[in-house]
Amino acid sequence: MEDMQIVVFCLNDGICGVDTSQVREIVKHEDITKMPKTPKFVEGVINLRGNVVPIVNLNKRFKLGDTEITKKTKVIITQIEGRLIGFMVNDVYEIIRLSSKDIEETPELIRKVYNDYLKCVGKKGQKLISILDLSIILTDSELEELDDGEDTDEENTEDESMENEENETGDVEVQ
Repeated sequence: MEDMQIVVFCLNDGICGVDTSQVREIVKHEDITKMPKTPKFVEGVINLRGNVVPIVNLNKRFKLGDTEITKKTKVIITQIEGRLIGFMVNDVYEIIRLSSKDIEETPELIRKVYNDYLKCVGKKGQKLISILDLSIILTDSELEELDDGEDTDEENTEDESMENEENETGDVEVQ
C-alpha cells in the first residue's frame, strides 16, 4: 500500500478515516430539511451555497445508533458520480499522513460480511483507524433514491443567501 493522507473522525465510539482525495470539504452541522420517502439513514438535505446536498448519517448507515448533535458534529462533503453528498459524523479530529507501514488490508473475514466499504486499516500508535471508501457506502439504488427525493429548485431567498454566507465562515477546506 502507498502512503495515505486521511481525515480522522469519530462515529459514536469508533474512530474512522477517509482518504482526503475523497473529501471536497468539511462543514459544521446545520439545520437539515427533512425529505419524504428517503431511507432511515438519510437525515434530509442542506443548502450548501446554492446546492441541495443530501445528508447521510453514517452512524445510522452502519447501525451504530443515533448521532447526538453537538457543536462538534460535522458533515464531510464528497462527490460521488457527479453528485454532492454529505456524510454526518460525530466529530472530525485531524488530518494525518500514514506511511505504507502503518496501513494494512482489511482482514478478509471482516470484508466478507457486507463491508466492502472498509478500504483498509490504519495504525496510529496503539489506535486502529477503519479507513472507509465513501464512494461505495451507498448502493446504486440508494443513490437513485437520493436523486428522486432531492428538490432541484435552486432558487434562494434573501434569508437563505445570508444563512449560507454565515455558514461559509465555519467551512474547513481539505485539498
